[in-house]
Amino acid sequence: MEEVSIEGAEVVPKKFTGVSKKPIILLCLVGLVLAPIAVYDDNWLNANIDTDDFGGTIMKQNVYISLDTFQMEYCADDDCEIEEKQKLGELYQLCYDEVIEEEGDDEVDNDEMEEMCGPWNELNKAGKTTKKLIFTSMFIVFAGILVSLSPISIQYRILPYSMITAGGGVTLASILNWKRMLPEFTENLDNGSGQAIAIFSGILFLLAGIIGIIQSRKLIKQELQIDSVAEE
Repeated sequence: MEEVSIEGAEVVPKKFTGVSKKPIILLCLVGLVLAPIAVYDDNWLNANIDTDDFGGTIMKQNVYISLDTFQMEYCADDDCEIEEKQKLGELYQLCYDEVIEEEGDDEVDNDEMEEMCGPWNELNKAGKTTKKLIFTSMFIVFAGILVSLSPISIQYRILPYSMITAGGGVTLASILNWKRMLPEFTENLDNGSGQAIAIFSGILFLLAGIIGIIQSRKLIKQELQIDSVAEE
């Protein structure tokens, strides 16, 4: 530890503790692992749409919606099996084709088509947008990690952690935007594990970035204090 000694002044220790990067990078890495898990989770929304008792056997019918798929699960007691699984974009096209086949191309206008099949298209668009935003946030966080490990971080101490914080903000904003884009019928569905994992990932990014910013500000303040004493 170096010391700054000024004639007639108190000796001030020149102690630069630096930013503790290990816990920050660890939080980011955990978030980077969880984010794609959330994106490909099959359960962003779910609902039990039917439950019956057949001679003591509980039969359940559950629905699961992810960012890009719709699944129907059938259960006999605790024995469950996915029997229907389709992409949201395909469901919109199937709905569109069925309406045209039943009603005729000239009998259905765009408003009627959107009313009948639009929700599938809205779900599909919401999922695609959310995927892009989450992957964008991962890129921002990863870039922030690289900057924090590069010589640039010596001159721009707060920059990498601001990037990581921004990545966390984008992750959480993507969830809010997804909810805003959902069709009306999803209001009756329950939130699934995919949402929870994505939110937790975003919180980890935010926490890592904020810790880095706080530590960087303290370090900058410490350096300024030492420089001001050295100039007196």
